Amino acid sequence: MELEPNTLLRDRYLIQHQLGKGGMGAVYAAHDTVLDTQVALKINQNPHPEGRDQFLSEARLLAALRHPNLPRVIDYFLIEDSQYLVMDYVPGEDLGSLIKQEGSQPLQTVLNWAGQLGNALTYLHQQNPPVIHRDIKPANIKLTPSGNVMLVDFGIAKAVESSQETSTGARGMTPGYSPPEQYGTARTGPYSDQFSLASTIYNLLTGQKPVDAVERMLGQAVLTPLNLLLPNIPPQVQSAIEKAMSVRPEERFSSVQEFIQTLTQPLPEITQQPDRDVTRVAAPPPPPSDTSTRVGVPYTSPPPIPQKKRPMWWLIPVILIPLLVILIGGGWFVMNRLLTPPTPTPASVADIPLTEIPAALPTETTLPTFAEQPTEIPTEIPTDLPTNTPEPTLEPTPEPTATPAVVLEPIGRGGVVAFTSNEGDGSTFQIWSMRVFLDESQNLIAAEKQQLTNTAGDKFYPAWSPDGGRIVYAADSGDEENQFDLYVMDANGENQTVLVAQPGDDTEPAWSPDGNWIVFTSDSRSDGILQLHIVKPDGSELHRISFDKQEFSPEWSPRMDKLVYIVTVNNARYLWIRDPQDNFADTETNLMYGRLGYFADPAWSPDAQWLAFTREEGRTRDIYLTKISSFGMEISRLTDTTFDSYPAWSSDSQWLLFDSNRDGNQEIYIMNRDGGQQTNLTQTDNVQELQPAWQIK
Repeated sequence: MELEPNTLLRDRYLIQHQLGKGGMGAVYAAHDTVLDTQVALKINQNPHPEGRDQFLSEARLLAALRHPNLPRVIDYFLIEDSQYLVMDYVPGEDLGSLIKQEGSQPLQTVLNWAGQLGNALTYLHQQNPPVIHRDIKPANIKLTPSGNVMLVDFGIAKAVESSQETSTGARGMTPGYSPPEQYGTARTGPYSDQFSLASTIYNLLTGQKPVDAVERMLGQAVLTPLNLLLPNIPPQVQSAIEKAMSVRPEERFSSVQEFIQTLTQPLPEITQQPDRDVTRVAAPPPPPSDTSTRVGVPYTSPPPIPQKKRPMWWLIPVILIPLLVILIGGGWFVMNRLLTPPTPTPASVADIPLTEIPAALPTETTLPTFAEQPTEIPTEIPTDLPTNTPEPTLEPTPEPTATPAVVLEPIGRGGVVAFTSNEGDGSTFQIWSMRVFLDESQNLIAAEKQQLTNTAGDKFYPAWSPDGGRIVYAADSGDEENQFDLYVMDANGENQTVLVAQPGDDTEPAWSPDGNWIVFTSDSRSDGILQLHIVKPDGSELHRISFDKQEFSPEWSPRMDKLVYIVTVNNARYLWIRDPQDNFADTETNLMYGRLGYFADPAWSPDAQWLAFTREEGRTRDIYLTKISSFGMEISRLTDTTFDSYPAWSSDSQWLLFDSNRDGNQEIYIMNRDGGQQTNLTQTDNVQELQPAWQIK
């Protein structure tokens, strides 16, 4: 429920503006008209019947708390299914914003903050029953004008009961800061806040968010040791933080108090820590698991981005000898062909002249033609010749009749399909285009194939502008540092220009429905973590919108009220949501509640009703479909060959293109929305076609 400015709640609290929002609710600045003071009002949604009594019980406990590093809860109430907490308004900047602006913070400053936060948590944990915050992260810590820190956002704090395994209320999960047990693997407790506090300190010292705890527990990621990021960090500080960040609760400290005492014990004389602008040693990214897919390179094809290699001179004779044999044999073949009359070959579908007609109009019938008979001309007969000798007459040559044009019905409102193929030279992937038709026998076919790019280097991930006039794509820049950059061109391949050129790989572009933005995935961060960037179509206003989580595969909702992307948590992938109307803020919510499984390639239908995606199970990949309104409860499987991926919608939301290796060769297929009429459109041996993108008309 969104609260508008000037809304008056309980005849007392006048809403001024929103301070922030997340997956659990929102926080508003409000004016207490009774006490004439500024307050912060937190609203949570909890439709569970048992949530009402639980909220009232825990709100009373929170209202009794008094600590200098905790805001007071001064009021609480319920309105229908919404829960309201009224707290002291804490001025100042949160540490999450500070990290984004300034990067890592000095060691002594962080240890001072850690001591204050540890005291606040120890106070909470010593209550009867203990109070667990469960959402400690830099964004929930305010730095006051006096230089002290306040632990805010009690929206999901919980009183621990010995008989209660899990909470029925809101469960906050922030990858990188939440311990494994908070994802539902075990009970939460004071040790859970200890993990989150240590993860927060790790982020404040390094400027980098820790890898997800569940991925660490499953062996899919490794926590980068602090001394690789901060060579001068005292060993006892490193060991204390990493012990508190253990994925198993029993391996952490017995309490937050013990953790803070170990962390802040007097330090020996050390070399001053480098300033924030000094380049630190970047830790190598963790090795991928066997089931992981490298983002930026398709699963089946194309091959990984090639690295530059030194010339191998020993290969020259190996190459030249077969080449001479080919040249001699080829010369004989050419001479033989020159001396042999040519044999006519049938025309391919791409060579047939096409006549488009609306689907509702009947096909015109070609009438038969008749050759006109010539008038016989009388001939004089000489008198000395026999009169009974007949005069030969010439047979008229029939006039050739025109071959009727093949009539094809366009599919997908006639939109052009852009795709990637190495058909040109057999190795380099270029951007091509084609159109899809129904022929006279109602067979689905592709025609009007055209190569749009021909410069050196591979090109992938074509995506259309909403007006269908331009294409954005990723191309190998030939620069070892920049690697893959983004380019734009006209629909016919003209005016190819660089859009984004920065270190690393820039891939997976997606044009916004209003045409004003292009969002894409980039690994340009020093640690290689995948992040989302946005840029204007003219190349201006380029900036990163990801900071904490690893985020990739962006997709716009057709109404542009959501920008969704993939986040991996707890061996599952989630379709996370950003708000394009709020400066692309992370809403900390996901679209399908993790019900899609381990998936890739999200594709939102133009009519906003459906989401197609690739479900990945081990090395198998198939196309699935879910209705947006079902929140992932209704999922249907469209393909079952285990080799299908990358769905792309037609303008009318009735057809889906996808690429498949089901026949042993990467090709582009089509099917209807129900999974029927699956047809190979490209059918080219020893050529790979993939990553279709359908022009919206």
